Amino acid sequence: MRRRITVAPTLLALTLLLAIANVGSAAGPPPDREAAARRATQQAPAPQAPNDLFVINDGFVTQTYHHFGNPASGILTAETWGEGGWIDAGGGTVAPNNSQGVVRALKQSKVLRVAVRVELWGTDATGDHQLASSSTVNSGTAPSARVQTPEIDVRTAPCLLWTRAFVSIRWSDNRLSNVSFEMPFGYYNLDAHC
Repeated sequence: MRRRITVAPTLLALTLLLAIANVGSAAGPPPDREAAARRATQQAPAPQAPNDLFVINDGFVTQTYHHFGNPASGILTAETWGEGGWIDAGGGTVAPNNSQGVVRALKQSKVLRVAVRVELWGTDATGDHQLASSSTVNSGTAPSARVQTPEIDVRTAPCLLWTRAFVSIRWSDNRLSNVSFEMPFGYYNLDAHC
């Protein structure tokens, strides 16, 4: 009888200690607010215009880069697209409202950091025109980096839109590669004036 009485309080104490340990580990160390804010700005997609009902991605292009042309030395995937916002035009119809260029780089293997920047261009009868440009965003230790241009009004934009992406890759051997690519065909501005 005496053994049963000793085992029950011991099990109860052990259960209590495990519960306390789990609560302590779930809470973790206090967050580094500055680092969290930096990560949020690096990864957060651009806010949609307040009156956008939805967005559509156009002209999606993906490029994969190998360090020295060898996948064993490092791999990075970069993507660019145009993101068009649509609004309620009344009477149950929707219409294009804005567009912006987006670039995202994903570290696959042996990439320390990546920095990205994107430009949105338009083509009309007078030639190519840069419509918007983003700032440069560095991934730091995050697995990817994403940035977008400010939104442009499609009602006054050229009828053919396209993006040009710029990517700087810091490989694990500390070498730097700078690459750029663009949409081969662009995407059509769906506003009524086109």
